[in-house]
Amino acid sequence: MNQIYQIRETIIAFYKSKERIIFPVLKFLAWFIIFQFINIIGYAQPLKGIHIALLFSIICTIISTQWAFLLIIFLVTTHILFASVETAILFFVFLMIIYLLYIRLFPKHSLLIIAMVLAYFFKLPYIVPLFGGLFLGPASIIPVAIGTIIWYFIPNIQTIVGMKAEEIMDMPNNLARIYMTVIQGIAKNHTAITSIIIFSVVILVVYIISRLAIDYSWYIAIGIGAGISFIGFLLGILIVDAEINIFGMFFSILISMLLMFVIQFFHRVVDYSRAESVQFEDDENYYYVKVIPKIILEKPKREIKRIIED
Repeated sequence: MNQIYQIRETIIAFYKSKERIIFPVLKFLAWFIIFQFINIIGYAQPLKGIHIALLFSIICTIISTQWAFLLIIFLVTTHILFASVETAILFFVFLMIIYLLYIRLFPKHSLLIIAMVLAYFFKLPYIVPLFGGLFLGPASIIPVAIGTIIWYFIPNIQTIVGMKAEEIMDMPNNLARIYMTVIQGIAKNHTAITSIIIFSVVILVVYIISRLAIDYSWYIAIGIGAGISFIGFLLGILIVDAEINIFGMFFSILISMLLMFVIQFFHRVVDYSRAESVQFEDDENYYYVKVIPKIILEKPKREIKRIIED
């Protein structure tokens, strides 16, 4: 086991020594994947080149998260504008409401919106609620729900784009018709609603269990959260006929759980065998604290011997 801890410490030490290079590169790659995903579903051919994705990725690597989201809103709206003015207006208003009411106030938590959409794209949506519940808590419910709604809204864009007004005067009525179509589509999408409910429960359960004063609470929370996801979606398939592949769901949840185990392992490891309960008090309060030391390996000392030849 010490060898595994040694490998962990080596990887962490390497990352910290090269953090100024590695972090911007990882950030650039993440934004590049996002803009390539937008290009796949986009309509504006002039903006679908890889050079555009590279340019926007470089810009988002430099600027703040709030401005990066505004750039994404601009790009998505422009893509839809090439297909339908009414849909572009509606989509722009929808995204700006989300930006003003949530993203602008909680930029770091808002990254889960993008993470949720990309996780769906890579067939691993179950990892985001586990991550959110473990590291961000109940506050991650909102971005996870928004990301889920956006993902299930994307397939409807093609249908909505075709709802064009023949004359300019008909645009207000057409906007209202598109709006009602979107609302009804989301309300009738049992898979999306089921996903939001289950992900919310997973986030809450993982958060509560991970905060309990029990050994291996973080790993237990991840395992139980993964189990709730599987049982919840299995019930969703049986009760509301959610459109989810059982075998794909099982392997996706399993991979998500294993990845979260790895993430938690690199985030923090403690030695439960040396756990102690400490009691002390001051003038106002009495404290009962459980202390669990972190596992920190001592660096091997190098002995330098000087050999002097006569």
